[in-house]
Amino acid sequence: MEINLFEIANSSPSGSAAVAFMSYNTMENLLKPDFFNTSNNTIKTMMSTVISDTLPKPTNTKLTKPVNFTLKHIREFDPSGSVSCVYWNISEWIVEGCSVLKTNSSYTVCSCDHLSTFALIMQTSHPPESNPLMELLNLVCVIVGLVFFSLALLSFAPGSGSSTGSSSDVFAVPNNTEDISIKF
Repeated sequence: MEINLFEIANSSPSGSAAVAFMSYNTMENLLKPDFFNTSNNTIKTMMSTVISDTLPKPTNTKLTKPVNFTLKHIREFDPSGSVSCVYWNISEWIVEGCSVLKTNSSYTVCSCDHLSTFALIMQTSHPPESNPLMELLNLVCVIVGLVFFSLALLSFAPGSGSSTGSSSDVFAVPNNTEDISIKF
C-alpha cells in the first residue's frame, strides 16, 4: 500500500500520522460481489480479499494525493472480463473515486482518493459453467420420457391392442329410433 503519510501528518494538529491497515481473509463471503450494482447484466466475481485502511483519529479524511494499493487475485483471472477497484459504502460496493492503474493475471494495482474498505470485483458476460450432474439428470429424464412416449405410440398404433380380428366392431343405427342397439 502506498500512502502519503507526510500529507496526513501535516494536516494533523500534533504533526504526526498513523494509519491502520487490515486484511480480512473471508470477508468476501459476507460482502458479496452481488452488492456491486451495475447497469449491465454481468456475472460478478470477487477477485481479492477485502482490505481496509483508516486513520485512528481522523481530523481530515480528504486526501490530496490518491492512495495506491496492490491486490492479489484469489481466483483465476479472465482476460475478457472487466476488473473494478471498489469500496464499501454502507450497503453496496461503489467504484466512484477508485480506478485501476494496472492489472495482470496475478495482481491489480488500484488507486483511490480516500481511505475505506476496498476489494476487487471482476465482471464477465459469459454464462457460468454448466453443472455435469444437472446435465446427466436432464439426459436421464429425456430418455425416460422418450421411452414412455414410444410405449404410448405403440399402444395406440393400428393393429395393436386386444382386437380379435372380427369385423363386428361397427355401429348399426336402425331407422326406427325406439329400438336402438349398439353392438361391439
